Amino acid sequence: MKNIILIGSGNVATHLGINLKNNNFNIVQVISSTLKNAETLATKLDSDFSNNISDLKKADLIIVAVSDNEIGNVANQIINTPIVHTSGSVGLEVFKNNNNAGVFYPLQTFNTNVEVAFKEVPICIEANNKDFEKEIIKLAQNISENVVKMDSKQRKQLHIAAVFSCNFTNQMFAISDDILEKSNIEFKLLLPLIKQTVNKLKTKKAIEVQTGPAKRKDLEIIKQHLNLISNKKNKEIYKLISESIIKTHE
Repeated sequence: MKNIILIGSGNVATHLGINLKNNNFNIVQVISSTLKNAETLATKLDSDFSNNISDLKKADLIIVAVSDNEIGNVANQIINTPIVHTSGSVGLEVFKNNNNAGVFYPLQTFNTNVEVAFKEVPICIEANNKDFEKEIIKLAQNISENVVKMDSKQRKQLHIAAVFSCNFTNQMFAISDDILEKSNIEFKLLLPLIKQTVNKLKTKKAIEVQTGPAKRKDLEIIKQHLNLISNKKNKEIYKLISESIIKTHE
């Protein structure tokens, strides 16, 4: 399984393509709805490119790294070539017309211009037959040291958890930054605190490392904080999460 076609040219396709190429896989072609984007990535991978799926070349595997709502459209046009998608929230059933199909989901947030230690990125694997499953596991192990078999139901739960732990957490950082900026305080003062919290999670469960006024049930401090938060939405978020922590530690 050395010759691979990428359908998609965004963040996931870029990081996958570069890491596969760096591990001696041949990216035959990049296909993207935007020809310029396809060309940009293809140039990095020394591959052909197109904006038309009917131009598909021969390959051992097609990796579909497009938006979730486009995966089904792509899947319906490819029947005979082994294929995987990279989504955390789309099930395996999207490939109902292909006998060698699967999921190759890298659990990481990607940005085209930010380097990622791909060997550390968990890759979640699912396939519609055992032989193909073995093949894509072997492929994944070439670029990651953390390869996990996971069915569609599990993967969807993982994706929800990822939204809470990454996307929602980053929104909390954004709210914190806004609060501090209004008082002329730099957000970077919080970084040691954030790093220490994350480091604790390497050896303990999240519930065990919880601290703060809600954990202590310090209702007077919570009341003071709520009075100081001017933004109505942020006030509601603070109240809701504090109530959740209090109930968790009852």
